[in-house]
Amino acid sequence: MTARITLGQYDEVVHRIYDAAIAPSQWERVVGDIARLFEASRALIFTWAHTTAQGGFLFTHNISQASLEYWAAKSIHEDPFVRAGVAKGRNVDGTANLDTDLVAQEVLLQTPFYKELWAPMDIARLCNGVIFDGTDAHKLPTFISLFRPLRDPPFLREHADLLSRLLAHLSRSMGVMFHLRDQQLQIASNLAALDRLKCGVVLIDATRDVRFANKAAESLLRQGETVQMGTRLLPNALRMHLNPRLASVERRFQDALVRALLPLSQDATEHFSEALLLPGSDGRPACAVHLAPLPESHGFATTGATARAIVFLYDLQTASSVDPQVLCRMFDLTPAEARAALQIANAGTLDDMASRLGVSVNTFKTQLQAAYMKTGAHRQADLLKLLLSLASA
Repeated sequence: MTARITLGQYDEVVHRIYDAAIAPSQWERVVGDIARLFEASRALIFTWAHTTAQGGFLFTHNISQASLEYWAAKSIHEDPFVRAGVAKGRNVDGTANLDTDLVAQEVLLQTPFYKELWAPMDIARLCNGVIFDGTDAHKLPTFISLFRPLRDPPFLREHADLLSRLLAHLSRSMGVMFHLRDQQLQIASNLAALDRLKCGVVLIDATRDVRFANKAAESLLRQGETVQMGTRLLPNALRMHLNPRLASVERRFQDALVRALLPLSQDATEHFSEALLLPGSDGRPACAVHLAPLPESHGFATTGATARAIVFLYDLQTASSVDPQVLCRMFDLTPAEARAALQIANAGTLDDMASRLGVSVNTFKTQLQAAYMKTGAHRQADLLKLLLSLASA
């Protein structure tokens, strides 16, 4: 520690640095804390040559917006410290510099950069550090700069040593921030992709709360014909349940959801999935529900909790039907076998399905078994999922 800096002050700043990793709004305060620790009149942490539109950021202490804009226009091409840092090999991760390590004081005072930018801001002394040098593609070139006016004492070597120690903490904290931001951007991209799907998609966390519902799912949940949000006991609950009219199926739905939330076995070759066919108020199939677990490596973690299961909702009243010829071409089914397979999406008993096709139950069973074999489906739920995926494509 320098003569005026106590261990308690240093530890408090370090604590706040790590707090800012998951609360970026705290970085402005952190910069101010570091400035006060070093008795600097102004300070900033910034990504060099990257604007906010390019993923960069700028956290400042006691620097006006007008000065920042002028600085941004000048620094890339005219900042003598940037050029000297590159030329002397000092723009390397974890390196802390005094101004005199880079540019002699008498040289600095004669530069247009000092006269046009620094002098009007009343700064002439610098202690800076390289948080990231840009060699890691996931971390933009990031620096911290501390300033004092010419009338104040210059920064000393012990200040550079102390900043070097802080750089290790800044690097870890900002590394977490960059990682979280990358994840958030990927998640946002993934969720946006889900919003473009025609079928409803709902992500469920370990407590069975809904963490995300795409536009198609929101529409179905609002209609409430088959699936709904909340309950009579918990009207604001973020949980899915079935229309009270479907009370006889509710237990099966909730059991399937619980099973879908069970941890996946890493070496499992087959994972649980369940498909339910829900009738509308007219008794006709209205919505097909497919529940399945999500692996831990999925890209759909959402704010506050991680999604553990995914629920697909297919609106059978508006979904496109599958052309029998598509099944014939894709799986080498005969027209009769394709028609038998398509009956699965219409539900009912075997007698009902056979009757709709005008064939005997035995003939229907034979055609359906052939469809199972050719499509690779092992049970009715598998065949239903296949048909739904083709209908929503």
